[in-house]
Amino acid sequence: MSTITILGATGKVGSKTVNNLLGKGHTLRLIARHADKLQEFANKPGVEIHAGDSFDSDFMAHVMSGSDVAFLMMPTSLDAQNAGDYQDKMGNAQMEAIKKSGIKKVLFLSSVGGHTEEHTGMVAGLARQELRLKQLADVDVLILRPSYFMENFFSNISLIKNMGINGSTILSEKHFPIIATVDIAKTAAELLDDLSWRGKAILPLLGPKDYNMSEVTRALGAAINKPELQYVRFPDDQAKQSMIQWGISESVAQAFVEMTEGINLGYFNTEKRDSNSTTETTIEEFAKTFAYVYNLN
Repeated sequence: MSTITILGATGKVGSKTVNNLLGKGHTLRLIARHADKLQEFANKPGVEIHAGDSFDSDFMAHVMSGSDVAFLMMPTSLDAQNAGDYQDKMGNAQMEAIKKSGIKKVLFLSSVGGHTEEHTGMVAGLARQELRLKQLADVDVLILRPSYFMENFFSNISLIKNMGINGSTILSEKHFPIIATVDIAKTAAELLDDLSWRGKAILPLLGPKDYNMSEVTRALGAAINKPELQYVRFPDDQAKQSMIQWGISESVAQAFVEMTEGINLGYFNTEKRDSNSTTETTIEEFAKTFAYVYNLN
């Protein structure tokens, strides 16, 4: 059995990964900023909870020390005044923690588009962290590159309810890979459970197929009994201003717009789809979860 450090243990992917690993005899060291969010795992056998600042390399190194593997990621801060600087500060802290702790295996949650900083917006910081990790000597690094999260569509619930439309800045007929976070977590847990991987490697995770937003909208509309639901593509400037009105910083809003521009230009369609990168959950299956959340709000 292994000792596994998991950063972002209360997030969309991290929490599901933890649940997949519970009961398998591992020691799970869970990191999150706020202790109260870790309480759901506090009394589980083999679980340690560590609340602290992920920008504090000494704190991170203390938790990671003696671990067989660390599962690292870079959560987004919606109010960061400079999205790129925020990501680089977090990434450099993680690098320092890896070196100080002496850990020899890292599983890193990146994203499709992580091969380049060009036209990838929020993903550009992940691309820079990939480069840092690849330069580590004597550390096995496996980089996961999942595609666009299906769970991102939860943010459109108020739009659907208030305006009767689904929408974003993504072209309506542009096909691109979309994945459910449950499938990312399943893969991550399997890789943390079996540490036979070696060297430096990249594993894309691309969902069951490529979808376009018209197909997504039909699936979501059918699940919430709105078969007439239409998709509307918003201008970039309009979307950016809306995000700023919701309290998202201008820098982060711009980074999100640049990311969807990259989707439209094909920068997120470069990974090879095969049996290893294709996952199970379809948009129709996810739409059932979407409908449940929709009806709760």
